[in-house]
Amino acid sequence: MTDDPESLNEIPTPDDPARESTGPEPVPAAAPAHEADGLHSTSPVLSWPPPHDPLVAMQAPPTEVPVPIAPPQPRLIPHIGHTLVFLALIIPALIGGYLLTVLVIFLSDPKGGVGHLFARLSALTKAKDLLFAMSMQGALYIVLWALAALVFGLWWHGFLRGIQWNASAARRRFLLLALAGVATGFLITIAGNYVPMPKSAPILEDITTSRTGAWVLMIFGITLAPLTEELAYRGFLLPSLINIFRWLQRKGSISESVVRLVGIPLSIVLTSIPFALMHAEQVSDSWGPVLLIGCVSVILCIVRLRMRSVAAGVLVHAFYNLTLFTGLLVQSDGFRHLDKLKM
Repeated sequence: MTDDPESLNEIPTPDDPARESTGPEPVPAAAPAHEADGLHSTSPVLSWPPPHDPLVAMQAPPTEVPVPIAPPQPRLIPHIGHTLVFLALIIPALIGGYLLTVLVIFLSDPKGGVGHLFARLSALTKAKDLLFAMSMQGALYIVLWALAALVFGLWWHGFLRGIQWNASAARRRFLLLALAGVATGFLITIAGNYVPMPKSAPILEDITTSRTGAWVLMIFGITLAPLTEELAYRGFLLPSLINIFRWLQRKGSISESVVRLVGIPLSIVLTSIPFALMHAEQVSDSWGPVLLIGCVSVILCIVRLRMRSVAAGVLVHAFYNLTLFTGLLVQSDGFRHLDKLKM
C-alpha cells in the first residue's frame, strides 16, 4: 500500500491477488462530511431553523418610537352663537316674568276675580308704579337666569362652569373686591364733578316717588341687577368676543400677541359700549354719566378677566352700586327726606 491519499478511494478488482481474503471485510463507517472534504476542524456545527420557521422570527423586534399625542384643546365657550341664544331667551323670559308678576298680584287679592286683576294691572302700568316696575324686572331676571341655567346647563354639561362663575376666587378675595367696588364708587362720584351731569335724572325721579320704592330700588340695585348684568355682559358677551380672536389664533391667522394687545382690549370696549348705552335712559342720555358708566364697565371687565370669575365682577358691581345708594341714603336721611335728592 502507498501513502497516496487517492488510493484510499480505489476499489480493488476481484482478480487482484493482493485482495485475497479469508473472510468478509468490515465495512468502514461513513466519514463526517467535513472530514470527507478534508476539513478536520473541531468547531461546532451551526444548525439553522427548519425551513418553515421564518427568518424574521430570529431578528430582534423593531423599537417603536412613541408618537406624542397633543392634548385636546379646550372648547371655546361661550362663543358668539351662545350669546345670541342667550339674547333670544329674553323673549320667553319677558313672557314668563310678566306671568309670574300677574300671578303674585292675583294671589295677593284672589277674591277680586280676573276683572279686578286686570284693572289693577292697568292702573299700575299707567301710574308707572316703581314697585310694580321693579317686580316685573325682578321676575324677568329670575326667569332669565332659570332658562339660561336650564338651556346651557344641558348644552355645556355645567352652566356655572361654562360662564366661569368661579365663586371660590370671589370668596378668597372678598374683602379686596368689596374695597375695589367702594373705591370705584368714590372715584366715579368725584369724576362726576368734572363732566356735564343732568339736573334731574330719571333714576332720581324714580327714587323720590316713594320711600318704599327707594328701598326696593336700592335692594334691586345691589342684588338682581348686578347679578344679571354681569351674566349678560361679562358672562356671555365679553368672553364670546375674545373667543373670536382665540379661534383665529387656533387657525393660525393671528398670533397670541395680537390676541392680547388687540383682541382683548377691543372686546372690552365693545362690551362696555352697550353696557353704558343700556343705562343711558336712567341719566337722561347725558354723555357725561354715560362715559363714566362705560369706565365702570371697563373696570368690571378687567376684574372678570384677571380673576377668571364672573362672581368677582358681581361683587365689585354690587359694592359699587351700594356705594352710590349709600350716598343717596345719607343725603336723604335714610330716604325720609326724598325732596333733598331733587336739589
